[in-house]
Formats: sequence, structure tokens, C-alpha cells
Amino acid sequence: MIIRVIDPSSFHTSVWSGGKTTELYLYPFDGSYAERRFLFRISSASVDLPESHFTKLEGVTRYLTPLCEGFYLKRSGHWQFLPKGDVLCFSGEEEILCRGSGRDLNLMLKGARGEMRILPKGDHALTLHAFIFLYCPEETDVNGTTVPADGFAEISSAGFSTLRISRPSVLFTVGI
Repeated sequence: MIIRVIDPSSFHTSVWSGGKTTELYLYPFDGSYAERRFLFRISSASVDLPESHFTKLEGVTRYLTPLCEGFYLKRSGHWQFLPKGDVLCFSGEEEILCRGSGRDLNLMLKGARGEMRILPKGDHALTLHAFIFLYCPEETDVNGTTVPADGFAEISSAGFSTLRISRPSVLFTVGI
């Protein structure tokens, strides 16, 4: 297993209607989020306004998890609280109103399949995927490699492997 911590200087930050978003990874590399040409995108966004609307993204499956205490989301006319530690999967075409401020993590899939999930501290079996990433809110030992706080790493594995993490982290797996 090879763990490559991605240098934050390679991230791209832009403004959205409710705050700023930092693109951690976009595939393919010559894709464009602005032009909606991508198979998948991983990002972290700040929600700076007390109330904001999520950007509608036709044909995109989205995953979201708060890095703050959580957000109130209005979906299909109903409010729900999404707390830190929960992951929500939804259609990018949904009209979503958000109340609350803080940061979140996002996985957007367009022509790819995958998931985002929270991993507790400990050992986790991994299967082969085209792409595996890990976001670590706190400094975390990942199979002997230190990933800094607020760090993002790409994991290469052949076949079945065990991922050993010293702190809870967010796992992204994507297949094309």
C-alpha cells in the first residue's frame, strides 16, 4: 500500500454563493468543474452565510459530511439536521436550502461510482478501487505515514489491504 499526502498548494479555491470551496481532487485532470466536465470531484466548502442554497448539479450524485457541528438542510419541503459524523447522499438536481455555517466535505460523481464514509479509529479492509482517498481532520497515523491535520491523501493498493488509522477519518472510494 502506498500513501501519498497531497500538498495543499495543489488545491484550487474559488467562491460559491454561500462561501468558498477548495477543490482537493478533480478527475480527469484536464476536467473543469466550472464547465461541469468531470467524472468526480472531492472538495471542502465553507458555508459562511446563515442561509444558503446548494448549487444544482444535473446528473451528479453528491455526498456531503459536515466538519463542523452540523447543518440544517431543507429537502423536499422538510428540514433535517445533518450532524458531524453523518454522510448524506443526494441527487445534485435537488433543491437544498442550508442553515448554519461551518465547513463540509463533498464527493461529486458524474459518470463514476463511489462513496464517502466515516471510518472510526482502527483497522479497515480495503478492496481494489480505481481511486482511494482519505481526509484526516486531525493528525493521523495511516499505516505508518503521518497525515497532518486537515490533510488529504491518495492511497494506492493492490487487491485486498488493511488500512490502519489512529484517528477517525473520511474515506472516499471511486471506480470508473
